[in-house]
Amino acid sequence: MAKLIFGPFLNHPVAPFSVAFNSFKDERDLQAYLVEHKARIGKQAGTISAVEITKKETKSPSLFSLSSLQKKANTIFKLSAKETLKTVQALYEAKLLTYPRTDTPYITHNEFTYLRKNISNYLNFLGITEKPTQLEPRKSYVNDSKVQEHHAIILTKTVATKEVFDKLTLNQKNIYLLVAKTTVGMFLPNYKYEETVIQTAVGNLLLKSKGQVPLEQGWKILFTSLNKKEKENEVLLPKVQKGQSVQVDLEMKEKETQPPKPYNEGSIIIAMKTAGKTVDDEVTKNTLNEVEGIGTEATRADVIETLKKREYILSQKNQLVITEKGRLLCQAVSNQALLTSAEMTAKWEVYLKKIGQSQGSQEVFLNNIKKFITHLIEAVPEDISKLPIESYKEAEKREIEKSIVGNCPTCGGNMILKKTFYGCSNYPNCKFTMANNFRGKKLSKKNIKELLEGKEIVVNKIKKKESKDTYNAQVKLNEKGFITFLNFAK
Repeated sequence: MAKLIFGPFLNHPVAPFSVAFNSFKDERDLQAYLVEHKARIGKQAGTISAVEITKKETKSPSLFSLSSLQKKANTIFKLSAKETLKTVQALYEAKLLTYPRTDTPYITHNEFTYLRKNISNYLNFLGITEKPTQLEPRKSYVNDSKVQEHHAIILTKTVATKEVFDKLTLNQKNIYLLVAKTTVGMFLPNYKYEETVIQTAVGNLLLKSKGQVPLEQGWKILFTSLNKKEKENEVLLPKVQKGQSVQVDLEMKEKETQPPKPYNEGSIIIAMKTAGKTVDDEVTKNTLNEVEGIGTEATRADVIETLKKREYILSQKNQLVITEKGRLLCQAVSNQALLTSAEMTAKWEVYLKKIGQSQGSQEVFLNNIKKFITHLIEAVPEDISKLPIESYKEAEKREIEKSIVGNCPTCGGNMILKKTFYGCSNYPNCKFTMANNFRGKKLSKKNIKELLEGKEIVVNKIKKKESKDTYNAQVKLNEKGFITFLNFAK
């Protein structure tokens, strides 16, 4: 696919920017289009045909439900859904954040009142001097009707002191600050900016470029350290006037259509929550939207964690990847529509609701589940018998070979990575194991291999317990599988 790109104004000292103008099947289609519109690839004269400047403003981000916090924490800090839940649960137990297992981004007027009373304490903690101006509840954040059991995750009346904050783990500090800034942002001024749209005539082409100039940072002052990517994508436009002559640069770029991005633990949480979008039946869709998709705020992280533990999926470079074992599972259940469709969740929820309204029978519901399980027990073995087990075994063998780092010092078998440690392939006959780290410092495969060979190695930059300083240690593996400290190394 060929794409026409509108390059920078060449006679203005501004950072280059580009705006996708149009896409074409191939270069020939693009060239024909340019000839028809009296333009060409490369540098040429143009005229500013219109300059439109509009003042705009945006509110601070929504408050966090558990799902949105899990997504944000995965995007910024690369935390898994389970790690985020565990972290925010610890902060809740420390009385620093409110209840974590919530499905709404709204609070009630009661929460808004105590937050407003404590706003100066929150600002002091964050070191923010910006004056709060949004001191009346806004429906974007405060809506009693949209809070059922638990409100959004926000700060409590207890503000972390410096001593308390310093004792938090890195994950706890990151999550606490993220929630604190999002809570406080609700009270700060809106972000105000000028949006400039420039139209440039080149031949008979009318090209449009868009950019913005910040006027008041407002709530954005809270997130300056988290907005690096946003700053990189900012388009800086020159000051021009209507009728002004400029030189522009048109260039062609060939690109291929990209497949959908792989899920990460943040995006799959949202996909589970919004599963209603994937079905066509209106009743089913409405039910899934009402119950908020597959699982609950409290269980979705565990679902993902279970799939990882059973090795159906892996997390690689913050992307979830299906394994050969996972593919085999998908093939095994592909003939069982109820197991592979979000509609099953909807149908069960519909009937459970009827039971709750005394319009359905608990006995009928349980009998239907028994019939369903009986059907699976009878049908699935035949489905499994048709699976390409041999190709899976070959793939599994290749995966095992990749994870071999050396020979077991006890029996000579293969030492294989078992998630957080290395173990002998001859287990349970040989129970020799060794850690994959020394004093918290993860070891490379080369380190492990050399230790298994009886060599002494140097482990660099081990963190000291009570300070940020590090040290290097010379270590060796003993006959029991323990990595022992020999002495300090340069």
